[in-house]
Amino acid sequence: MNRLIFIKVLIISIIISSCGTQKTIVSYEDKADMAADSGNYEQALINWQNYLNEASINATEINPQVYAQMGKAYYFIEDYNKSESSFDQARDKNYADAEMYLLMSKNYRRIDNLSKEITVLEYYRDQLSPKGDSVYMRNRLFETYVISDNWSLAEDTWINIDSTTQNNENYLQQYFTVERELGKNDNCDQIATELLKKNSKNESALDWLAKKYYNGAENRYQNAMAVYNKKKNSKTYKVLLKELDIVTADFKKSLKYFDVLWEMEDGKKYANYLANIYARFDDKKKSQYYKKFM
Repeated sequence: MNRLIFIKVLIISIIISSCGTQKTIVSYEDKADMAADSGNYEQALINWQNYLNEASINATEINPQVYAQMGKAYYFIEDYNKSESSFDQARDKNYADAEMYLLMSKNYRRIDNLSKEITVLEYYRDQLSPKGDSVYMRNRLFETYVISDNWSLAEDTWINIDSTTQNNENYLQQYFTVERELGKNDNCDQIATELLKKNSKNESALDWLAKKYYNGAENRYQNAMAVYNKKKNSKTYKVLLKELDIVTADFKKSLKYFDVLWEMEDGKKYANYLANIYARFDDKKKSQYYKKFM
């Protein structure tokens, strides 16, 4: 009988001891969370480390969110290497949350690791954005595709960017580059026009529209002259005059943009265009002026 009582007391003691240890582990985690919430990240890290130590000693399963929280704390105190290491531990245990991936992306951007940054941004877009959408993440993914020359992916991403960002000159400039690289000239015409509404001296837009009207006029001029020279008569001459009216109008349109480009720091590189336009206008004086800079 006494032996049975002794066994029961021993069992109860073990249970109480086990429960007490568990409370200590939870307490460390709670204290860490409270410290982090108040911005005391150093104290939070001390408590999370105590939690990990106790869990290791007692062979208790570790909450993987703790690694993510530690990674955030390290990031906020600018210990970026430990931040990355903690986030990797969280990922190894299949844990992820929106803020964790946001900070991971910023960390990879800070060290200029574009491939890892894109991987994190794509995972966020595909797995986490419904849980915590981020304008920064969507915009940055577009930027990384542009930087890495992934033109088609950048174009696909553009449609998911908010209207405020799409109206920003910097982003609109990047979108212009994307459409130009994809050979979508009609879209480039529209984007260039929008860019000039935002900045009348946007060089890319001025260059695009100036050369568009110039090349169109010059090609039309060459074709019209070739047709007329092949068969010179009153009928082809009338056609030539009509074509030259259109050519002149387009050269004048291009001149409007080239004049602005000419006044810019590297404007002299457009001298050959201006010299040829005035040659087509039969203005030898101005044509010779610009030829001096060629």
